[in-house]
Amino acid sequence: MVVCAACVLSGPAAGQRKELPARPPGRCFPLTTREHRDAATFERGAPLVGTTYFYWYDIDSQAHIKNTDGSDALTTHPADMNDLSYKRSSWHEAQLRDMMDAGIDFLMPVYWGVPGDYDGWSFVGLPPLVEAHAALERAGLHPPAIGMFYDTSILSWNRFNTDGSNYRVDLTSDFGKEWFYTAIRDFFSLIPPDKWARIDGKPIVFLYEAAFAGGQDPQRQFTHVKERFEADFGVEPFIVKSSGWQGRADATYSWGGAVSGPIFFEDTAALGPGYDHSAVPGRQPLIVDRRDGQTYIERWTKLLQLPPRQRPWLVHVETWNEWHEGTDVAHSREYGRSYIVLTRLFADMWHAETQLRLGSGYADANEVAWEPGAAKGLSLRPAGGDGNWRTGRYGERNAVVCSPNPHSESVRYLYFDVDDAFAYGLRGQATGVTVTYRDAGCLVFGVEYDSTVAEGPLAGAFRSAGSTAVADASAWKTARFTLPDCGFMGRCNGADLRLFVTGGDLELAVTRVTVSKKQP
Repeated sequence: MVVCAACVLSGPAAGQRKELPARPPGRCFPLTTREHRDAATFERGAPLVGTTYFYWYDIDSQAHIKNTDGSDALTTHPADMNDLSYKRSSWHEAQLRDMMDAGIDFLMPVYWGVPGDYDGWSFVGLPPLVEAHAALERAGLHPPAIGMFYDTSILSWNRFNTDGSNYRVDLTSDFGKEWFYTAIRDFFSLIPPDKWARIDGKPIVFLYEAAFAGGQDPQRQFTHVKERFEADFGVEPFIVKSSGWQGRADATYSWGGAVSGPIFFEDTAALGPGYDHSAVPGRQPLIVDRRDGQTYIERWTKLLQLPPRQRPWLVHVETWNEWHEGTDVAHSREYGRSYIVLTRLFADMWHAETQLRLGSGYADANEVAWEPGAAKGLSLRPAGGDGNWRTGRYGERNAVVCSPNPHSESVRYLYFDVDDAFAYGLRGQATGVTVTYRDAGCLVFGVEYDSTVAEGPLAGAFRSAGSTAVADASAWKTARFTLPDCGFMGRCNGADLRLFVTGGDLELAVTRVTVSKKQP
C-alpha cells in the first residue's frame, strides 16, 4: 500500500497535540437502535467477497496520478482517465457498476481520515461515493454495501501536533484510544446506515497494520471502540484485525494477498492478481507476475478446492484499484475487463459453495514422496531465489545438495510443493515428514512449513517444525518431523515447506523426502 507522500514528514516529532473534534463531519450521527431495525446484513459464515477501494485519485490536481517530479505514479492505469476523481460521483458510480459485474458483495474505501482534517480527500471523497450509491439504488440496482478499511498509517503520519509534526497514537493512553475511535466515528458519520456493509447487523471495519501504533492495550483498545461506537451509533462494529493487532476482534486477516495469497485464517482469506510497484519512487523492485491471469486463477483455485466447511467464508480481494502497486482487478488500460470477468466467475462459485475437484492421483493417498527424478505427489521446486540446488551421486544414491543462497551467507533452503488434493485433506491437521539425508558439509538442518497457526513471519507461512544435528558424514540417515496444524497453501515463498540448512559449509545431501498423513 502506497503511503500518501503529502502526509509523511521526515519523522514523528515532539509537540503539543491538537484537541479531538467533539462532533464528526457527517450527518449520520448520532444514531439509535431504531435506525438499524430493518437494515440489510450478511450473516457470519455465509460466503462473502469484499474488496479494498482506493479513492484518492484526482485527474484535475494530478493527486496520486503524477509523482512530485512529474513522472507517472501508476503501474497500472484506469481505462478512462478523463473522469478519474474522488470528487466526482460519476467516477464512483462507474466503479460501483463494475463491482456489481464482478460479483463483489461489499467495498471498503481505504480511509486516511485524520480527525479534524475534514478538507482532506478521505472526507471529501465519501459524499460523492454515497451519492453514486444512492443513484444506483434509485435505478433499481443493488450496488455493493460500504464497509471501512481503516488505513492505520494515520496512527503515525497525521500532522496532529500543533506544530505540524506527527503524533504517534498510543493506544495505552485514554487519549490514544479516543483518537483511534474518532477516526472510525468520523467515517461512519458520512455513510448512511442503510448503506453499511454489515455482518450480523454490525458494520464492517478492517484494520490495517498495527505497527503504526505507538503502543497497544490488548485488554481495552477494541472494547473501547465497541463501547463508544454503540453509544454513538446504537450498534457495535464488526472488527476484522490484521494479524499484528493484539486483543480479541471479531475476525483476523492478513494484508499481502496480492503478493503471496491466498493467506488464510479461520474466517478470512486474502488474495490478489499479482504485484508490481515499479512506479513508486524509492522502493526496491518487487514484482509478482500476473502471468496473463494465471496467478489470480491459481489462487482462487486453491481456495475453491477446499471443502466448503473447512475453508474461510470471507474473501478479501486485494485490491480493486491500487494502481500504484499494480494489485488492481478493476477495468484498466493494460488488462481491460478480464479481471472483472475472472472475479465474477470465482465469486459466483464462492457464493454457491462450489468445491473444485481437480484431477489428482493423490487425493486418497496416505503418503506423497520425492526422490531425484521421481516426484510422486511431492516436488522439489525449481532452483531460483533463495532455494538453489545441484544434483550429484553420493555413495550409492542420487541426491540433491543445497547450493549458495544469494540472499544469505548463513542459511540455505530446499523448497517442496505438496500435491494440492493431498494437502487439502490435511488442512488444520498434523502430518509427518521424513528426510533421508547425508552430511555434505553442514551442522544442522530442519523444516519450516506453511501452517494454519498465525504466528511468526507472514502469519504462520514459515512455522518451524524443529531441527536436527548432522553428526555422521559417512552414512545415510532419516530424520522425522511432526508438522501440526498444516496449511500447505503455498505461502512458504510459493511452496508448502522448506528444508533449512545452517552451519559448516552449508551443504546437505538429500535423497528422499516424504509427507505422510500418519505422524512419525
